[in-house]
Amino acid sequence: MKKHLTILLSALMLLSVFSSFLGCASTPEALAVPFEVGSDTAEYVVDGSSGWTSYGVNLKIVSGEDVLFNGVVTLTSDNMFVSEATFAAITEKGISSEGVQSGFITSIGDYVSGNDAEGNYLYWGYTVNGKMVNFACNQMHFLEGDYILWEFQKYDENAVAETLPSGIVAPYEVGSDTAEYTVDGSSGWTGYDVYVKIAAGDDVLFNGTVTLTSDNMYASEATFAAIVEKGLSSDGVQSGFVTSIGDYVSGNDAEGNYLYWGYTVNGKMVNFACNEMNLLEGDYLLWEFQAYEE
Repeated sequence: MKKHLTILLSALMLLSVFSSFLGCASTPEALAVPFEVGSDTAEYVVDGSSGWTSYGVNLKIVSGEDVLFNGVVTLTSDNMFVSEATFAAITEKGISSEGVQSGFITSIGDYVSGNDAEGNYLYWGYTVNGKMVNFACNQMHFLEGDYILWEFQKYDENAVAETLPSGIVAPYEVGSDTAEYTVDGSSGWTGYDVYVKIAAGDDVLFNGTVTLTSDNMYASEATFAAIVEKGLSSDGVQSGFVTSIGDYVSGNDAEGNYLYWGYTVNGKMVNFACNEMNLLEGDYLLWEFQAYEE
């Protein structure tokens, strides 16, 4: 009896250790993000907003060791511009500023753009999800849970941009399709690689990398590039509201379900037309033909 009990206890111990090992092995590491979010908070409703869209965004404003704001801004806005979230944080802290709402910040608090005593040019620059942004802050949209970082920094034409973690989980495995497209009239200064997938159920119309040259980097432009590459028909892409891609046309099916083309960026729902939503280097754009559910 003792022998059987000893064997049973040993087996249970081994099972416990093995289960613990599996549990540890299957627990994902914490996702790396551009900065550790502090305890500051701000809530702001943009004048005239409909009230339909409200996001929480992580925002940090720093000059060297001097952290002016670090925390979460809860913003209600129809546009969700970086400028609006930044203005909310600055207002909460009672800090003076210049240029926030016009899109090009020249001062926050005591830190004013210009040459220092050594002749270095200092300025306010920002990233979203650890990525450099080439758009004015009153043109750049953000999504729920994004990371906005403002830094007062020295301009160096030879500096290599630091690679920061984005905090983004890949929403799909990127395929082998490729497309290159230059938007008519673009200056040529901004070119990004973005990932695009267009799918209707199991029918994948495009899945791969779009190399886009554009002054705006709109989701509509990257989508149009992929569609043109595949020779697909479409309607509404450039006007911002896609009604058809290939054989898939928005409307009611035989069962009365309303089918439509919807999109996400970095796995997040977007409340803006696709000809308003900016993309950054390495972003994930996903189009799905899906049934509407309330």
